[in-house]
Amino acid sequence: MGKQVKTPRFYVDMPTFLHATGQLGWDDYYGGAELLYMNCANPYINDTQSNFTFAIGHPNQNTPKTSFPINFCALLNHNLASDSNTFTTLSYKGLIQNDGQNQRLERMIGYKNILNSTIQNNDPDYNGTSIWTFDEITDYWRGFGVYYPSELTPGGFAHQLGSFIVGKYFDCPNSPDLNLTMSRRFDGIKSQKTIGGKTLSNIYYDGPTEWTMNHPYDGVYKYPPFELDTTGTDFDQKVKSGLGRKGLRSWKLSFSYIAESDMWIDHEVSNNVISDSETPDVTKPSPMLSDNSFNFVWNCTLGGTLPFIFQPDNSEDGRNPDQFAICTFRENTFNVDQVANNVYKVSMTIDELA
Repeated sequence: MGKQVKTPRFYVDMPTFLHATGQLGWDDYYGGAELLYMNCANPYINDTQSNFTFAIGHPNQNTPKTSFPINFCALLNHNLASDSNTFTTLSYKGLIQNDGQNQRLERMIGYKNILNSTIQNNDPDYNGTSIWTFDEITDYWRGFGVYYPSELTPGGFAHQLGSFIVGKYFDCPNSPDLNLTMSRRFDGIKSQKTIGGKTLSNIYYDGPTEWTMNHPYDGVYKYPPFELDTTGTDFDQKVKSGLGRKGLRSWKLSFSYIAESDMWIDHEVSNNVISDSETPDVTKPSPMLSDNSFNFVWNCTLGGTLPFIFQPDNSEDGRNPDQFAICTFRENTFNVDQVANNVYKVSMTIDELA
């Protein structure tokens, strides 16, 4: 499978952004803040055998700060495939209180499997990562959870989840310019020469931090990020610690001839009152969170402070596990130049996190 950058996609985590900007209700029970910020190497463990297994937010206690749109869900570093029972991913919404219309994220209109998910029953084939998209839907979201129906009992082992990501993705309007640069950094390896001319190297890390898997039968072990791990006994289908992709990837990209609508948020205000001469559109959420532009990604990652999932190729060819990375924008590399009337060139450097 090719490694070229085609049309990139940015997966932006909305609950993490809202938590980072003051809506602390996303940190509640069954994981809470431990499932935010994509710190998924050491997963949250639930060994209570309760039907409600993981959650961010709360159906009643997380009062919404605003409505916002979502169009994808990602479960990173899970062992849910080892459970023979099927689970569901529930959403809770309502401005005043939970309205009781809890929607299943895997049954949303326009469902599309991106990596290791199923629509008929949420029973992924592999442990590791599950990502799917759906048609954009806006509401006053209060929380999201992984839940086993009441007539089922979760399998008799500790369930794990590294990150619970729900949000909005942005597809770049076109492929980047041909003069892009892709590199791999090995800045976790430090070398020095001895007086005798020998070279000594200390390897602190040689790639992204491996994730921890708590397998109900094979014990605890490390594995490369985003890889899929079999629930069976086939040795060659088992993930191998230390043998994954080496080096931290970086992409230096530029996009020419970007229209103003793809570059900037139309109205940078926190509500839907965009002018004193226009009647507010009560059907639309905050334009800061509902926009489709580079500015939206930059805004909702706090200038690259918050991590996002980067997929260099959003086509069918780009859906392999090694095509995903947890990244941030390198500091002071996001630049915008106006090249014509309402036409822009934007450049950036994207770094995979260790």
